[in-house]
Amino acid sequence: MTTYGRIAYTTLVAFAASLLTLLAAYALSPDRPRPAAPAPEVSRQIDRDTLARHDKAEDCWMAIHGRVYDFTDYLPDHPTPIRVLIPYCGTDASEGWDTKGVSRPHSPAAHAMLPDYEIGVLAD
Repeated sequence: MTTYGRIAYTTLVAFAASLLTLLAAYALSPDRPRPAAPAPEVSRQIDRDTLARHDKAEDCWMAIHGRVYDFTDYLPDHPTPIRVLIPYCGTDASEGWDTKGVSRPHSPAAHAMLPDYEIGVLAD
């Protein structure tokens, strides 16, 4: 390696180390403003008749463990074909959620996405 190559490499390593140090200091800083926790919302009560009316790909609500989700916009992005999910639209899809129809649970990433689609709680 040439002298200029060594200087360039050393400069790059020093820059990366400095950047990582700054990021670590920022992340650990107690004075850093923290995002405020969202205020708790009163959950909308959705009865089974209302849920059942949202039973199409163009209007797909599902109840999962007592919570109701509007997955209409997500259906085209779901890894399985839409035809697999449509029978769950307008229903309590808890069993399908828990097993994916093949005794396999959804991933932690899928669980993390649920709050983005929640619209209420299932009223009994």
